[in-house]
Amino acid sequence: MYFSWWASGSVLPMFVAKITGKPNVVVAGGNEAMFYKDSASGLPLGYLSMPLYKRVATRMTLRLSTVVTAVSKFMLDDVALLAGRPVLVVPNSVDTDRFLPDEQESKRYVTTCFRLDEGPTTLKRGENFLRAAAKVLDQHPHEVFVVIGFKGDAFLRLVALVEEMEISDSVIFTGAIHNNEVRDWLVRSKCYVQISDTETFGVAVAEAMSTGTPVVVSRRGALPELVGDLGTYVDHNSVASIAAGLVQVLGMSLEHRMQLSDKMRSSILTRYRFELRRDAISAIIRPLVDNQGGTRS
Repeated sequence: MYFSWWASGSVLPMFVAKITGKPNVVVAGGNEAMFYKDSASGLPLGYLSMPLYKRVATRMTLRLSTVVTAVSKFMLDDVALLAGRPVLVVPNSVDTDRFLPDEQESKRYVTTCFRLDEGPTTLKRGENFLRAAAKVLDQHPHEVFVVIGFKGDAFLRLVALVEEMEISDSVIFTGAIHNNEVRDWLVRSKCYVQISDTETFGVAVAEAMSTGTPVVVSRRGALPELVGDLGTYVDHNSVASIAAGLVQVLGMSLEHRMQLSDKMRSSILTRYRFELRRDAISAIIRPLVDNQGGTRS
């Protein structure tokens, strides 16, 4: 059988599966299967912004694949509309054995993560994060803000912004790092910030919660579905709101932080640990393999 990610790029394995008479499963995991417009500019994004050939490929893949899954309930309606049939929700997951809390680590950073290209920077409201950092530093001058992500075509502009606001000594751009290093930054962070205009899931948020790191998020996309009442919500289009949310988290008592850490970790273990996704995918795949007369291991 064939198993592929991203509806827009899965048209080839879908065709090969059809030609060879084998089943295929496609995961709709991103905005390519979402009817989405930016909340500030109103510009069409996701499926609405793709060239015609990609929209055709996406729709064909979703309609002709044996099984279609989505990574959150938030995605369900749009993906089902494109697929013209029911879609299964199988959430993303976290390796909870690796993303563990570590109270021995000193909490020193306010951290976010996005690719520093113009598109992702706008989607993740990277400039708003940095402008909010400048406001927070007026009250908390010793805080350090970390941006994890590949230094793409927005990097120099963001560096210039940081220099203009005179906060260069308080901002770290790590560039691209190995996935194994993400956990190390998270456990050393006072909070993790993800103020995206949309998220189809929010893996980095789930990883932060798994390490017991408080999260500051927008009320967009699947983030409320993931975070529930365990996060601090801000208006991602308002620098003042973002700054106020950060100040609120930075002012948490140690007791409150410890209680919240336990609740976040428990939420991820209950709903999003790796084994749950593995078992859900296995339950989808096994009948397809059995129907083909194959063996399973």
